[in-house]
Amino acid sequence: SGTGNKSNVILSYQVNASENARKLTIVLDNGLKWVSCTVEQAASGQQPEPEPDPLPQPDTDLTRTGWLELPAMDDKELGYYSHSFEMKGKTYRNYSFGWSQKDLVALWVAYPLCSMFTNKTVGRTDAWAYDPILGQEYSSAPFGGYGGSYARGHQLPSADRLCCKDANVQTFYGTNLTPQLNGHNEGIWQALEDKVRTIANNSDTTYVVTGCMVRNPIGTTTDSDGKKMSVPSHYFKALLRYSKASTLGQWSAAGFYLEHRNYSKGSSGYDFKAVSMSIDELEEKTGLDFFVNLPAKVGEETAARLEAQNPENSSVWW
Repeated sequence: SGTGNKSNVILSYQVNASENARKLTIVLDNGLKWVSCTVEQAASGQQPEPEPDPLPQPDTDLTRTGWLELPAMDDKELGYYSHSFEMKGKTYRNYSFGWSQKDLVALWVAYPLCSMFTNKTVGRTDAWAYDPILGQEYSSAPFGGYGGSYARGHQLPSADRLCCKDANVQTFYGTNLTPQLNGHNEGIWQALEDKVRTIANNSDTTYVVTGCMVRNPIGTTTDSDGKKMSVPSHYFKALLRYSKASTLGQWSAAGFYLEHRNYSKGSSGYDFKAVSMSIDELEEKTGLDFFVNLPAKVGEETAARLEAQNPENSSVWW
């Protein structure tokens, strides 16, 4: 039963009362191609104790990609994974993430952003699902919201991936979501997402790292399966903008660091300058090393200068 994403399709079964094991082959056919899998059920009284599936191995190839959005991946407590999608016969990277199984949230989600991704050919899918990389056992469950009335806050926004259905569906995986206060999620966070999208649509590419802080969480909540999740104390975004035609310099960088609370909106909007900072300062606050592949692209000296930039002094961001 079930429709939509494969993670939402459920097989119900009963005890096998016969003396013999039985097999079932499931075939999915969309008229163009088909796939199948076979499951086996032992006879009644012979059911083996199920062995828990091991946590999927991290994607070690990520460190060799050279993707500019990636931070350093040297935290042995995190699992590093990546999603991609196909569009018009080509494969594109969607996002990468550093997963904390202990906290049941991604501590960061990294992705490229430009008008290709936001060009609207599909609407918001609301395809809430377990992350198929981790499966139901290890992924958070985003169905129906979280305990304590926390919102399901996207790290990679749905509106940043409207180029095709598969790209948008992947933004609704549990690994891309964190428990977020409604007022924060629908207030300053959404406004910052809009701001970043506008910046990216007016550049060639903006490389984004969105993340959350759980070293000292403000509490815990539960997902829709009852698994415990840490509630982040802060959220952040690290931005690296490339615009070949810019008269203000081809490369620019900025960081934003927000306490997880409700913010007041002034008559001219939210005060983003008050939460902005250099990449160097953001690295001090988060303990992450952002844009580790940038020196290979622009040189050590230029990369250091970019990460030390104070965005408050640049009209690129305002």
